[in-house]
Amino acid sequence: MTHPAINLTLASILPPELSALRIGGLVFAVGLIAVAVWRRREMSNAAVLVAIFGGLALAVVSGTEMLNNVLEAFAFEQGNGGRILGLAVFAIAALFLLVLRSLTESARMNQQLSALLEGIAWEEFRQAGLPKLFKDRIAVVIPAYNEAENVGSVIELIPSEVCGVETAILVVDDGSRDGTGDAAAKAGAVVARHVINRGGGAALRTGYRLMAESASKIVVTLDADGQHLPSEMVRLVKPVLEGEVDMAHGSRVLGEAEPNARSRELGIVFFNRLVSLITGTKVSDCSNGYRAVRTTVLPQLVLRQEQFHTSEFMIEAIKRGIPAKEVPITVEKRLSGHSKKPAVMRYGLGFSNAIFRTWLR
Repeated sequence: MTHPAINLTLASILPPELSALRIGGLVFAVGLIAVAVWRRREMSNAAVLVAIFGGLALAVVSGTEMLNNVLEAFAFEQGNGGRILGLAVFAIAALFLLVLRSLTESARMNQQLSALLEGIAWEEFRQAGLPKLFKDRIAVVIPAYNEAENVGSVIELIPSEVCGVETAILVVDDGSRDGTGDAAAKAGAVVARHVINRGGGAALRTGYRLMAESASKIVVTLDADGQHLPSEMVRLVKPVLEGEVDMAHGSRVLGEAEPNARSRELGIVFFNRLVSLITGTKVSDCSNGYRAVRTTVLPQLVLRQEQFHTSEFMIEAIKRGIPAKEVPITVEKRLSGHSKKPAVMRYGLGFSNAIFRTWLR
């Protein structure tokens, strides 16, 4: 004879009848599990587990009254939309966890891709015997994306030596499709290439890695569009070379700059104050990529931003306690072409994201 308590438990779990909706749910659950098992070799382990557990959960919801019992336990009573509200709460929680996992996986894959591109660039660089060209020199690193019209002119203006130390030029061609790399090589620069476009931050990481491995003395970075003046390089290099600081950041606020759109001018003021506030350090120009850094301190910096990298570099240096200063420089208009920066709103959101992510980690 079956124990009465067990009968009561089964009665509270099993549905009184299988409606068409419940039957459809069960069929879909069985199909989901079958697909996961059948195609397990073509799917990642995580995807297989998600599909199987999703199917099992759907089967439990469709074939039993367990979901109703759970909703009642959380005070989501039947009637007046209580059950629908409960389902919505649980669905949102599940969706949030899935989105969080997806973002985490995406970030991990981005880091792996960046490491792969850097590794390929370094291996090609090493096999070509290029590290010796930069050893004990001032390395001028120029990230470039579709700047074939400008990069050659910028390279030609770079001095052969700064403060008595010879320079060597590296252009990191970030997946350009207009012959940027060929134009840079023709002008006399060494070229490292990304097979796909990843952003200025990724290009600089590759350049920094190559120069650190090559044992260059100082790394100077500037834009490929002609906005930064190579003739002012000595202002950045001198305080680093003389041991005053380990890095010098260019500042258009302390120097001069061509007038920009009103919205961008206000954005620069806002972000400078924001970075100054969260770091406790006076910063006059957090969005300037013209800088000089002692090569030996580069391994201390955690750089992850693909595009909005200027503020990340500055905040990282402040957090690590690396001696630095800002020096006045001039920012002019592009030599030709259009800026690669995104629209004002997207740029502001991306820049804000970079600042807070760097500050919080």
